[in-house]
Amino acid sequence: MSEVMARPVAYSIVDCPDGRFAVVAVSASGSIHRRGGLLTLAEVDICIETLRVLMEACGGALVFWEGDLPGTDHMCAE
Repeated sequence: MSEVMARPVAYSIVDCPDGRFAVVAVSASGSIHRRGGLLTLAEVDICIETLRVLMEACGGALVFWEGDLPGTDHMCAE
C-alpha cells in the first residue's frame, strides 16, 4: 500500500479595513478558504493553531505566506 502525502497549505493573515482580521488559506490545488471576522490577534492565533492541527492530522504542512496570496483579493468582504 502506498502512502499519499498531503500537499502543503499556505496561509496568510489579512488586516481588514474595519479593524478585524481574516486568515486565508490556499491549498496546493488552488482552492481558497477564509475565516474572517476575527477581532484580535489572539483569535487569529487560535484559528491558525486549529488549522495546523488539522493539517498535521492529514499528514500535511501549514506554511506561512508573507504578503498577499495569489488569487485572494477582496478576502475581507463578508
